[in-house]
Amino acid sequence: MVKKNQLNQKELFNLALNNQKLNNFDVAINLYNQLIEVNPNISLTYYNLGLIYERQQKKQLAKKNYKKSIEIDALFFYSYNNLGIIYYQEGDKQNAIKYFEKVIEINPKYPNVYNNLGLVYASSGNYKEAITNYIKTLKFDEKNLTAKKSIIHLLTYYVPENNHPIINANNDLRKLHYEYVLSDLLKIKNLSLVLKRSFEIIKKIESDINNFDFIETQSYRRNPIDLNCENKHKIFNKSNLIPEFCFGCFKIQIEPKNVLDLIRLFFIFDNMKLSKNNQRKCMIEFRNEISGLYKGIIYCTSLEEAKKILNDITPILQKHIDYKSIIKRGCSEFYKSFPDFEEVDKKSKKYMVYPKEWEKIEKNEEIKKNLNTIKHTNSISGLSISDFFVINQWLNYAEIINDFSYKDIGLKNFNKEFIIDKMSNQKEMKINEFIL
Repeated sequence: MVKKNQLNQKELFNLALNNQKLNNFDVAINLYNQLIEVNPNISLTYYNLGLIYERQQKKQLAKKNYKKSIEIDALFFYSYNNLGIIYYQEGDKQNAIKYFEKVIEINPKYPNVYNNLGLVYASSGNYKEAITNYIKTLKFDEKNLTAKKSIIHLLTYYVPENNHPIINANNDLRKLHYEYVLSDLLKIKNLSLVLKRSFEIIKKIESDINNFDFIETQSYRRNPIDLNCENKHKIFNKSNLIPEFCFGCFKIQIEPKNVLDLIRLFFIFDNMKLSKNNQRKCMIEFRNEISGLYKGIIYCTSLEEAKKILNDITPILQKHIDYKSIIKRGCSEFYKSFPDFEEVDKKSKKYMVYPKEWEKIEKNEEIKKNLNTIKHTNSISGLSISDFFVINQWLNYAEIINDFSYKDIGLKNFNKEFIIDKMSNQKEMKINEFIL
């Protein structure tokens, strides 16, 4: 270790910084601490220590050093910003907002802070303030893709009054959709016309969405209930057990024959009026181990509820699309490890109940919920920018697997790179599945 008396302060700082850049964090921490012994009044020293501790997931030490940094230099807004991020990650939104607002007080032209505030407000369900801050981000950083994507996502839940090209385009898409009653919209001629006119609306904001790498392939209609499926899968993958919640999860799975019928199903789902506004989605299948190509899913809390909903929607499905349907329990990923979980009939000897011995394991292995997710409310009906981008990906998928019904839409597909890459190792398999 280099001794502090062998180097002057600048050399010591630069040596620490170089080790920090090389991810030699223990060496860097040692050198920064040596520098503090020589001169404890350099704000940037504590800031850099905060960065290191944050990288090491030592949040309390990171906060301690960021606070020390601003004790020395009350105008060092980067430390305020990082403190806000940590408090946000910890779920302390009040402190997060406090520190982000302090950044704005010092430097009102710093775009990242508005983006951070947008994330906090979105996770709290305050969509109005979230979008206002995302737009402020774009005022100072017009190419900020995070802000643009966040606005587009929130527009599926909220109709803002702000005047912005992305918001205006989204409003125009909804107006276009509302020109048709469902039975007319599902006719090929009208469906094609709506999507072509939608493409023209999107073209008008081309400069705003340039280099927009939209990779979503599932279109949702949500309600405020957080199913927290991501954490359920983490528990399953870590402990090889099915979380108790999943034993009460049933799904209506509808599999349209082709992409044209998947698009029709999307509009049928959008128009549905269910008493509990059950969450539902339309998607394309990428998982190698899971069969099927096009799917619509309606989430239910019991087999009886699933049977009733399927019975209620069958007439409109049979009238407008070619499909097959099934009621499933939980997620398909569970079936390989626990084949009996696939059984939905409680009267069957194979029907699996939640093993009591899993309760303690699940509790001990419970994975901390991501506090950074957007707080969802009921989705707004009508075509959105997000929906249109997803439908475009479905058409790209159809083209790759030789589902030529995509040609009936007559839409010029775009952003094909993601789907091409995603399908690189399963193209032939999916083509064969579609033929069968």
